[in-house]
Amino acid sequence: MRLITAPHSLDVPFHGTRSGTFPLTWGQTWVWDSVRSRAPYYADLSGSYIVEVLDGCDLTAISGALTTLLDRYETFRSRYSLSPDGTPHQTVLAEGHLRVEVRDVDAADTQAAARTVENEFNNAPFTLPELSLRASVVTSGGVPRYVVLCAFHMAMDCHGMVPVLEDFRDLMSGKPADAAHSAPPATTHPADRALEERDTKGVQRSARGIRFWEQEIAKFPGDPLPWAGHRPEGPRYKTFAMHSAAVRVASLELAEALGVSTASVILAMTMSLLGRKTGNRMCGMILAASHRYDAESMRYPGTLVQGVPVAVDVSDGPPHDLISRTHRAGMLAALAGHCHPQDLADALLASYGEAAAARLACVANLNLPTTAGNTEATGTGVTRAEAECLLAESRYEYVEGTPAENERFYLAAHGDPADFHITLRADTAVLTSADIVQFLRGLERALLDCLPYSVVD
Repeated sequence: MRLITAPHSLDVPFHGTRSGTFPLTWGQTWVWDSVRSRAPYYADLSGSYIVEVLDGCDLTAISGALTTLLDRYETFRSRYSLSPDGTPHQTVLAEGHLRVEVRDVDAADTQAAARTVENEFNNAPFTLPELSLRASVVTSGGVPRYVVLCAFHMAMDCHGMVPVLEDFRDLMSGKPADAAHSAPPATTHPADRALEERDTKGVQRSARGIRFWEQEIAKFPGDPLPWAGHRPEGPRYKTFAMHSAAVRVASLELAEALGVSTASVILAMTMSLLGRKTGNRMCGMILAASHRYDAESMRYPGTLVQGVPVAVDVSDGPPHDLISRTHRAGMLAALAGHCHPQDLADALLASYGEAAAARLACVANLNLPTTAGNTEATGTGVTRAEAECLLAESRYEYVEGTPAENERFYLAAHGDPADFHITLRADTAVLTSADIVQFLRGLERALLDCLPYSVVD
């Protein structure tokens, strides 16, 4: 793409109604553990979003919309740092400026420029002195075409960003700030939630969550990844991505047919495959859960994602029953497993000692659509024969992995009904590169085998 003019910056001011230093929430503490253990390799702990600008919206309107967004959401004008004793905390700023880069490009290049900015944001980890929101504007001939926003997961998860993006679009459209789609005045911000989690009810809820973890972890196999004898490759942790239209249509069809989430379909078949590979009757995985199940949590402008333990007997029964059981187990875990991460770590260390890490080695983060909706991703009644026609399109590629020694098997899936992909990162002392690809191929095959071969099966 060709820049028409040199990039320049806007300094967007903000003025909040509250400021101060506060403890982290449970969700922030969970993310902080990843930031601390993986530093500086935590660029994936952020999320970027491309917002198309409507005709008639100029840079002044965009700057005003960003100001209102920062004023309204404390989490975006927050920074994270350590106390002298090493305790992490969040600091909400009363006022300041957000620097927003403006790139002016040829009209034909605006969408490509927005994707470039998105990739740059996603590949650069947030620094602790940095505000928790990044923004950039792509213009053509001085006219705004796209705004790219990026939120630090310490501040906001992808579920929390949904109403924020609606709010931002309303603000850019010219609606008054008090009429735009926004959270009500009684919104619980991360600073409020951190204090609530430390009151009596919060402590009791955490204790219940820890008891659930202890009960579930007891069902996990002591060694969920028994393969041994591999000399680690370099780098030791390798990640491969599977792009498979067959997996997409099979997963969406099974989710719709069984009344479960697409994530449950993928999780069930992953656990089944792990069980067959290891010979374990039970399979246990830590599943990233959104923890948004009521009106209050759906409106919460912060991060709530936290892992929960899911234990499933994968030894017998038809695949459809396994998918249904896995879905129920995942829902129960998400409802019961929310707790203070540090208290949980202390409890597991007391119960299992250093062996706790081995039990928690398998992780799944499955952010996927539940159904195909109104897209052409799949119709109803997709058969195995129809899905197998798509196998020729499947491809597997090596992608840069992120070191994570406490996650020796990390399966992730992201996307929308029209296009999603699955990645598997693994410790090559356990799974070689060839093993990782073979596992993904096996997962593809297992999903297709759940479909009827024809409409009369």
